[in-house]
Amino acid sequence: MDKQLLHPQKLCVKPGAPDAGHVFAFWLRTVEDFIDSVRELRRDGNPEVNRKRIIINCLSLSVYPCVEGAADYEDVVRILKSLYVKQKNNVYARHLLVSRHQLQGETLPKYLQVLKSLAKDCTSSEVTAATYHEELTRDAFSNGLSSASIRQRLLERAEITLVQAFELAESLDRAQRQALAMGQSPTQLLSSTCNMMFTVRARTHHLAIRLIAT
Repeated sequence: MDKQLLHPQKLCVKPGAPDAGHVFAFWLRTVEDFIDSVRELRRDGNPEVNRKRIIINCLSLSVYPCVEGAADYEDVVRILKSLYVKQKNNVYARHLLVSRHQLQGETLPKYLQVLKSLAKDCTSSEVTAATYHEELTRDAFSNGLSSASIRQRLLERAEITLVQAFELAESLDRAQRQALAMGQSPTQLLSSTCNMMFTVRARTHHLAIRLIAT
């Protein structure tokens, strides 16, 4: 019965390879379509199939060890997604979009195509008008900063609100001005300031958890 179907190709690409995420997404779609087709062709009327065995058979020898201990089909998919689907930095993705300008000699169709491609990396969800305005202000605030080092620190945060961006930028700006006044390296002081802020926040979060637990 399965011979009537076009079997998915084996997943051979390594997680760290270029376009590995896109290759995995397409591969998983073909596996899911194959499983649905197998169910439709079951002559005994029983739609249940061994999905774990099917997806395992669609893995290459180099990828299989990653899911060898998986309990079921869902576990296999979860492990593979954790390897191939990397969390995107939405703040950085939106920065790339709003800061992309038409290049010298670049045609308008080509420029629009690049913008559409960059926009695909920007995650979006239904939000209130107030939240949307805050996100726009945050993006404009980060993109318009005169300090490239402070902008870089903000863009390193995968998720950050307008208030958090302002607080971090203000602290880094103060540290930068103090470094110049004391004759120190602004870059080194910015790095130590960031580490100190993250340590304080982590300790505060841990303390809050302990208080809630008690």
